[in-house]
Amino acid sequence: MDFTVPPALQTYLTNLDAFIANTITPLQNRDDNNRFFDHRREHSRTDWDNQGLPRPEWEALLHTVTRLADEAGFWRFSLPRAYGGSNDSSAKGSNLWMAVIREHLAAKGLGLSNDLQNEHSVVGNFPDVVMVLHFGTERQKEELIHGRLKGKVRICFGLTEPEHGSDATFMDSMAVKERDGWRIRGRKMWQTGAHRATHFFVFARTGGKGGDADGITCFVVPAETEGVKVESYEW
Repeated sequence: MDFTVPPALQTYLTNLDAFIANTITPLQNRDDNNRFFDHRREHSRTDWDNQGLPRPEWEALLHTVTRLADEAGFWRFSLPRAYGGSNDSSAKGSNLWMAVIREHLAAKGLGLSNDLQNEHSVVGNFPDVVMVLHFGTERQKEELIHGRLKGKVRICFGLTEPEHGSDATFMDSMAVKERDGWRIRGRKMWQTGAHRATHFFVFARTGGKGGDADGITCFVVPAETEGVKVESYEW
């Protein structure tokens, strides 16, 4: 098996490294921003007096990096060209390229260019966008994808439950059709970004039984929907 990195991908990695060295690393070294990555990071990132939520200055720094990466043409790399990305019929923008890029970034260690604890990276990962792109309506694509890329929409992913982890075919959350809508009953946990989310992607069983691959629906639930309650925030 040939593990040689294609020349075009190697060029991309070289350009990415130059962007990080010239733009991101100087920002990390400025204003003691290294406090978010060294032995002080948990305290620097966490507002203990506000339910353990991320500190505003930490999230503002991540937002700045995302904007810089987007302006430089790196952040949307995996997205289709229609959404400002590089994904096309060739290998560029493919999952294979993304795997190499993400391993390359992870090998650099914890830093402002890549911090997978909260899915922050100069080359973005967009599982929510991919879901809507393949399965959403045109209205949902306009609202959720364009809104997400403009920073007007923030989505958190409601799959894991207190009694169920990575096996998505087992869940206690159920949804029943009622009149013009659905009533969802259940509990979710580890919904990263819930404190700022405008929409929750809530997975619930609408048919079948635990272990069945069919019968699971993803509901797009606006954060202000009646009955949505965040019981606690876990730092």
